[in-house]
Amino acid sequence: MRCFKLNQVNHIRAFFSPAKVNLFLKVLHKRPDGFHELCTLMQSIDFGDILTLESSPKDCLSCNILSLESSENFIWKSLELFRRETGILQPVKWNLKKRIPLKAGLGGGSSNAATALYALNFYFQAQLPLKTLQDLAAEIGSDVPFFFSSGTALGYGRGERVASCEGIAENESYVLYFSSEGVTTEDAYKSLVPSDFSTEHSFNNCKENDLEKAVFRFRKDLLEKKLQLQKLWKPYGGHVLMSGSGGTLFVRYNATPHREQETSKLIEHTRGIPARKLNKKLTQWY
Repeated sequence: MRCFKLNQVNHIRAFFSPAKVNLFLKVLHKRPDGFHELCTLMQSIDFGDILTLESSPKDCLSCNILSLESSENFIWKSLELFRRETGILQPVKWNLKKRIPLKAGLGGGSSNAATALYALNFYFQAQLPLKTLQDLAAEIGSDVPFFFSSGTALGYGRGERVASCEGIAENESYVLYFSSEGVTTEDAYKSLVPSDFSTEHSFNNCKENDLEKAVFRFRKDLLEKKLQLQKLWKPYGGHVLMSGSGGTLFVRYNATPHREQETSKLIEHTRGIPARKLNKKLTQWY
C-alpha cells in the first residue's frame, strides 16, 4: 500500500464531467463477439456533471440521484482499476452532482468513469501516463476512452478506439432536447436490422446516426420530435440528430452574431439547452 501524508490529500477537488454528442454514427456490421463495429465522430460539450473527490475514513459515494449511489456505478470500477494499477488504497469520498440525464445517449456514465480515473491520478499524484489511463478506460466501457481525447475524436471498433481530430466543425453550436424517457443501449441495438447498417456509399453523408432508424421503430415520439425540430431549425441552417443510442435529440448549427437574438428566442421557445464545443490538451482535463 502506498501511503501519503494527510496534508497532501485531505483537500476537496472538483472536476467537470462533460457530456458528448455524436456528430455522426455509422454502424458497419455485427461482429462475431456480438458487438457492432462502429465509426463515429464524438464531440465533448460544456454541459455536464460535477464530480468531487476527497479523502475519507471509508469509501463512499453520494449523488443527487439516489439510484446512482449503488455499487453498479462506473465510478467504483474506476476506483478498483486505479487501485489495481497503483497499489494506492486510501479510502475516498465521492460526490456526484448529476445534470446529464440517464439513458440519454450523451455518455454520462462513461464520462463520470473517465473523470474518476483522471481525478484519482491527479489527487494522489500517481503520474499514470495517458496511455495507461486510456487502457484502463477501455476496460470499463466503450465510450470511456473518448474522454481522454482532445474532445473531438473519431471512434472505431465498439467505440473504444479513438483518434483525436482538429479543425472539425469549429464554429458549430448545439442545442440539446431531452426526452422524458431514456433509451437503453441494449434496446437500441436489439432493434437494429442489417438494412440499417452503413455501406461505403452512405459515408458520403456524415451527418447521420444509423441508430435512429432502430430507435424510431419503438419510439415514434422521438421521430415526431425530430421532424418538428427540423422544420423549426431549417431556416437557421440547423441539422437535427439523435445522439448515441438516444433519447436526446440535438441541433447542430453555425452560430452567427447577426442571428444570435433570433436563435436565442427559438431555443427558449423550444425549451432547448444551448451547448458549445469543449476541447482540451491531451494531458489536461476539461
